[in-house]
Amino acid sequence: MLHRREWLMGMAALSLQSAPGLATAQSGYPSKPINMICGFAAGSATDIVARVVGQKLSERLGQPVVVQNVTGAASTIAADNVARAAPDGYTLMTVSSAITIAPGVYRNLKLDVEKDLVAIASIGVLPTVLMVTDSLPVHTFGEFVDYAKKNPGKLNYGSSGPGGSTHMAAALLSQTLGITMTHVPYRGNSPAGQALMAGEVQVLVDTTVLAAQSVKTGRVRALAVTGAERSPALPDVPTFREAGLADFDASVMFGIMGPKGLPPAIVERINREMGEVLKDPGVQTQLVKTGGLHLTAGTPEQFARLVSDDIAKWKKVAGSMGIRAE
Repeated sequence: MLHRREWLMGMAALSLQSAPGLATAQSGYPSKPINMICGFAAGSATDIVARVVGQKLSERLGQPVVVQNVTGAASTIAADNVARAAPDGYTLMTVSSAITIAPGVYRNLKLDVEKDLVAIASIGVLPTVLMVTDSLPVHTFGEFVDYAKKNPGKLNYGSSGPGGSTHMAAALLSQTLGITMTHVPYRGNSPAGQALMAGEVQVLVDTTVLAAQSVKTGRVRALAVTGAERSPALPDVPTFREAGLADFDASVMFGIMGPKGLPPAIVERINREMGEVLKDPGVQTQLVKTGGLHLTAGTPEQFARLVSDDIAKWKKVAGSMGIRAE
């Protein structure tokens, strides 16, 4: 017959084994490569962010972090795959505002972002830029507003696709300014940017990391950028606040999420390591100085609140503008 002390020790050991977080922590996570899912194609802003942080996260965790591009339906296909993955820390996802826009624009979305995914770590907020083709006779934000109001419906704006972040940003701008523009969707940010440079569309609202590349060609003008301060990627471009539109913000947030049920020990480990990743000088150079990303390290709970607030914001915009995607 077991003595009381032996019985208690046995129960403690059993309890330790049954606690997912503690058991995983003792198993030496990670012990194999980690898949970092990205819902957009290579070269997209989300892909660039995923690869920069993934490389440094790999160095800190001592295991490869392999970025996998699973495209389609504004990253919801990728998110659905992640939601159905084993909650063991080996399938993660670099998300953007696309995942918080989706609940407001997709009629038959089965994924519940807040219930099926767990917030792990915030990466940052990327400002967006109002750009026009160089053939348009406007050189300032004020001139753009005047032109749009005098020519209702004659301006075409491009996007990465219906319900995407570029679509929603331009729609929010139209609503805020009280102007009418025609939406022309493309299959991704790159085709939309090329269409702007070719003059197929006259307007595009895209992230600084991609806008800076377009502006360098000389075929595109950047008129205003979101954020409290000017972007290091486009230091000569005024903020919307400087241009006279103080309340407009269509910045794109980025972070890391995983499947529901991910052990707290793994969430805390990745969050802690991501905090150090964002302090890395190389990451600072690639994402902040070059890409214009405003880094926002924080707790998982803070990131969860950001996701929730973003969902509410874009649901309101989609509802008021009647934006839907299949």
